[in-house]
Amino acid sequence: MAQTTTSIIESEGEKVDQLFYYFNNGFEKKAYKEAHHVLGAFKSEKAITNTNLLLAYYHSKYVAMDSSIYYTHQALKSKKNIKDSLGVRLTILSYQLLALNNKNKGLYQESKKWHIKGAELSEKHKETNLYYTHLHGLASTYVTLGKTEEALALFDKCIAFSNDEELILGSYINLGSIYSSLSNYEKANAYLQKAKDICEQDTHRKQALVNVIINIGDNYLSQGETDKALTAFYEAKEISRDNRSYNLELIILGKIGTILFNEKRDSEALLIFSNTLIKSLNLGNLDIEMNSYLMLEKLSLRKGDYRSAYNYGKHYYEIKDSIENSQTEKEINSLEVKFKTLEKEKTIKLLQIENLNKSLHIKNKDADIEKYKLQEAIIAKQNENQVLQLQNGVEKRKNEIALLKEKETLKALELDREKTIKYIVLVAFFILLVPIAGLLIIYYQKLQAQGLLNLKEKEINEQQVLSLKKDQEIKLIKASIRGQDQERKKIAQEMHDSVGGNLAAIKLQFSQLSNHPDKLKLIYSQLDDTYEQVRNISHNLLPKKIRENDFVFLIKEYIHTVEDASEIQCNVSFYDEEKINSLNKILQNELFSIFQELTTNTLKYAKAKTIDIQLDLLNECLFFVYEDDGIGFDVSKTTLGIGLTNIKNRIENYNGKLHIDSKANRGTNIHIEIPLKA
Repeated sequence: MAQTTTSIIESEGEKVDQLFYYFNNGFEKKAYKEAHHVLGAFKSEKAITNTNLLLAYYHSKYVAMDSSIYYTHQALKSKKNIKDSLGVRLTILSYQLLALNNKNKGLYQESKKWHIKGAELSEKHKETNLYYTHLHGLASTYVTLGKTEEALALFDKCIAFSNDEELILGSYINLGSIYSSLSNYEKANAYLQKAKDICEQDTHRKQALVNVIINIGDNYLSQGETDKALTAFYEAKEISRDNRSYNLELIILGKIGTILFNEKRDSEALLIFSNTLIKSLNLGNLDIEMNSYLMLEKLSLRKGDYRSAYNYGKHYYEIKDSIENSQTEKEINSLEVKFKTLEKEKTIKLLQIENLNKSLHIKNKDADIEKYKLQEAIIAKQNENQVLQLQNGVEKRKNEIALLKEKETLKALELDREKTIKYIVLVAFFILLVPIAGLLIIYYQKLQAQGLLNLKEKEINEQQVLSLKKDQEIKLIKASIRGQDQERKKIAQEMHDSVGGNLAAIKLQFSQLSNHPDKLKLIYSQLDDTYEQVRNISHNLLPKKIRENDFVFLIKEYIHTVEDASEIQCNVSFYDEEKINSLNKILQNELFSIFQELTTNTLKYAKAKTIDIQLDLLNECLFFVYEDDGIGFDVSKTTLGIGLTNIKNRIENYNGKLHIDSKANRGTNIHIEIPLKA
């Protein structure tokens, strides 16, 4: 038995080591998913503790402070029986994590408390490195709280007694910042110079070295020593360029250009800002680009080149306005897309019906026109026949006259016959030409009239479409209101007739309880009955599919529907399915609504190819992870829409937590935690 327990502990320890390997080597999401999966299966307290701590570090890295704090406390709870040195170190690291997360949340007093507890425990168990780590963090918290003297003392202590070069470097930089804020620039630069010496010894600290040199230059500038400031900034610029920190190089060039402008070294300043403008355009750095246009405008005004100044100023205000209006435009575009989508859904059936009616109407009109044309053709043919009959009569008479004259003289007859033939041909031509021309004129007039008629009908149809749209919208709104009113009346009637009657009877029984104590059982029975009636009313409000199907089946069925209707691949996993299916039906309905809203947002906006969904029920807590590989969005610059606000409200109703992690072109990760016990 002991051997079996030992083998379980060793096996779980190897699994935890593998999870930390994933986390420390760039596979954080894989470590996170597997940690969630195995956490409920682990038996040993050590494995549970370390896995909770890994999850806490994961959420801290992605700035999910509340989740990180939750898993840190879970780690502290699960290590209650671990009393060795490893358990002590774990406790100290947990205190450090709690202090960091509370500081990031703005709870500085809480952060201070955990740093003090961590320092005391580290000192008690002689964990020197962790002791000074907590002292350094406590000093940073004191700086935020405005306790400068306490912060200075702790940073000096870290420098004097700590062997950790990173802590010493951080202490020098913090001391330099504190003395700079106190306008003691000489002492500030002395500490920053020491920090610079440390950074120059390690090639991996080039970024820190540049920031230290920039702070030294800013201090020289505050003292009015512009030559020394320029020297420092040029040195920082060369290091940034060699290290390919191009955005940092642009910031430094902006500082150099501003100094040259203030000293009226306009030609040098012009070269600097022209250079920063070109580089910022290539890098897409709008802040530097805008500042470059502004400074070039000022330089042009100083030179009297008002045309160039106008062009630079125009570019400056265009960029400034675009930055200020970009967020508003995104919100307006989002609302416009939602509005248009709703409008299209509302009018699609109306348009189908209208198009059907219109096509039938046009077919009837076409038939009438064909009939009219046929009648016109018949009339035209009848006229032609009459003309031909008249013509034949004239020819006969002419022939008779010719025959009579022929007897008188043959020559005269021949001449007359030639003239008659020519005359007949001419007359026939004109007789035929006149009706044809008349028909063409009539046909042209008909075409014009028909064109005007079609335009009028088109205008009338458009007006009818608009009218029908408005009528349908009004009908839909009225129908929705009537449905809500009927549902409210139904619920009110059931509450009044069943629950209200029972409560009135219970109240009456209570008023007589002192005289009839034997009615207590009857009161209990009526209370049970009332509870069942309220439960049945609530249950009847749920959708039929929620009441009659397992929740996991509904989710999988909906996933198949999404995949059939789109090109998105959905991966979904559940743990434990039986427990999830046994959740309260009201909670299942809320979760299904949340799931539908998230998938709808992905289909509409994300342009994703894959959706990963994980629903776990562990330790009386429900974990819902939703990820897609779409275009994402900037969480800091985006306000929650109606859908996400509804999701947040649903989760808060169950004392749950919602965390949204998304960046442009990096997809969206949504993490939801709902405790199942209050």
